[in-house]
Amino acid sequence: MKYAPIIIFAFNRLESLKATVSSVLRNTEAAESDLFVFVDGARHGKEGEAEKVKAVQEYVKAIVGFKSVTVHFSEVNKGLSPSIISGVTEVINKFGRAIVIEDDLILSNNCLSFMNQGLDKYEDEQRVFSICGYSNKVKCPKDYDCDSYFCVRSSSWGWATWSDRWHSVDWDLKDWEKIQSFKSAFNRWGGSDSFGMLKGWKEGRNKSWAIRFCFSQFLQDKLSLFPVISKIDNRGFDGGGTNCRRYSRFKFEFDSSNKTDFKFPATITMKPHFRKAALSYHSIPKRIWSRIMYMIYK
Repeated sequence: MKYAPIIIFAFNRLESLKATVSSVLRNTEAAESDLFVFVDGARHGKEGEAEKVKAVQEYVKAIVGFKSVTVHFSEVNKGLSPSIISGVTEVINKFGRAIVIEDDLILSNNCLSFMNQGLDKYEDEQRVFSICGYSNKVKCPKDYDCDSYFCVRSSSWGWATWSDRWHSVDWDLKDWEKIQSFKSAFNRWGGSDSFGMLKGWKEGRNKSWAIRFCFSQFLQDKLSLFPVISKIDNRGFDGGGTNCRRYSRFKFEFDSSNKTDFKFPATITMKPHFRKAALSYHSIPKRIWSRIMYMIYK
């Protein structure tokens, strides 16, 4: 098996980044994997942020335990979305595939094994758009014996893909008039908030790269592979993240095993049971409840 390069995007949270890197290193594949770390620059006028970013940079320069470590420090603040698009493009152009992680994620001990096996197994299956490390908590049918399932709407909390899928994304959403005609279909495909997030990016109300990635997945009618038990724990809902609040409606079960012998689905199809369970987290009632909780835990 060839191990995909690992990309970590970091900013100003030293302790969070340390926890992320430590969790990656607990995966045995890390020692044979190339690591790329992109650290964004401090925002202008944010008191004390330059010092925090500097501390992150000093830590990153001392990371060991990987096959190789390459660091990129931005002199200006690009923001997460431009950083991810440019960083992933640079690495994936060289290696043809990549595993992407942000600095608020904790990996299970078998996360890299799951991601690399998925990348190998489905590389030539064009219907598969990405391999996801995170999964919402879903209840499996009694007769389901696989360790993963296919669904729509790729997760941005620890994921992997190949260069051809990555380069199929229209990041600029050029033909917006045509795109608006997909509003209802996109919401039916990915959940009730899908088009609203896409429109929010177009109007400058959010900076999401992930919703544009998912829109391309929707247009191409492709699926993502998810683990039945999540290989990612998102610690970003502690109030310290740039794009996360203190409350999350997303519930998950974290894999605490060391299992590396995974059974993947025999066919690339989406079972209605999993689609319903996964997309229920994007339902209107749950989103309304989330808004209430956001106000309480702001």
